Amino acid sequence: MMKRTDILVGLAILASGLLAPLFISSPVWITTLNIFFYYSILSISYNIVFGYTGLFSFCHVTFGAIGGYTSALLAQHAGLPPFLGLVLGGLAAGLTSLVLGFILLRVRGFYLCLVTWAFGMVMDNVIKTEHQITGGTGGFLAPTFFSGPRAGLYAYFVGLGLLLLMYVVSAWLMRSRWGLYLFAVRDDLDAAETMGVRTRFWKVFGFVFGSAWAGVAGAFYAHFFSLVDPSIGALDEMGKLCLMVIIGGLGTLYGPILGTFFVVIMSEFIRGFVAEQSILIFAVVMMLTMRFARGGFMQVLHLIFAGWLKESPEEGSEAGG
Repeated sequence: MMKRTDILVGLAILASGLLAPLFISSPVWITTLNIFFYYSILSISYNIVFGYTGLFSFCHVTFGAIGGYTSALLAQHAGLPPFLGLVLGGLAAGLTSLVLGFILLRVRGFYLCLVTWAFGMVMDNVIKTEHQITGGTGGFLAPTFFSGPRAGLYAYFVGLGLLLLMYVVSAWLMRSRWGLYLFAVRDDLDAAETMGVRTRFWKVFGFVFGSAWAGVAGAFYAHFFSLVDPSIGALDEMGKLCLMVIIGGLGTLYGPILGTFFVVIMSEFIRGFVAEQSILIFAVVMMLTMRFARGGFMQVLHLIFAGWLKESPEEGSEAGG
């Protein structure tokens, strides 16, 4: 069951999202907020895989690409509406991760990271070479959610709704018995097996559940920008995703949203000034976070508002350690 704080934070996100268009008229900033929605859904879903379950998958953005291409292809060739594509994109990513999970999740730690990275590279190569299907490096056009001069604004509310849904699902999972099983797998796999937890099942569940939501995020990206291309699943995108989750607070409920907001908004502000050094700047921020505040922004907020923002005991180490 969600805590009172979880509900208040959800209401704050809803209120902020509904009020933002009243004060932000620039299409550039509406687009920036939609980018924030996309990365937030992606980072929360990755937090379920990495932060809740402890699986250092390095192909999470690949599942976003699978969802995006699936939805775009079905909309273009089968005439399916983009809203149905959100569901089918998530299912495609989930089914792919299910097959991959049964094959790969016997490995742990660095080897899991290495094998998932290899899978991501294979899929990236397939997308780029099968140009007759995917459009190759030029990408593939996808129909937008809406048409007309206010299409971007209407799509904004679609992104806001998906972010709220992802947040509620993540909060429910964290506070549920299922979440306890995932945290047990993350904190001590051998001890969890000794206590009778079906560790292999919950590893696969965490991996598939988070990956399916990545597919939903990818489908939203495709239909908002009307284009999906190989960059959506690139290696630097995976690095950016890790950055968002880590500096926000790995394994926490609110951290991925805070980390995503920081990275997306700061990227927009520094564009045109030191854009070419943005990766270096964020890399330094992540290293400082890992050195001085491994719990990210959430650790800092806990120190300031220890009582009000106290998370559940089952989160274990807020830094995902």
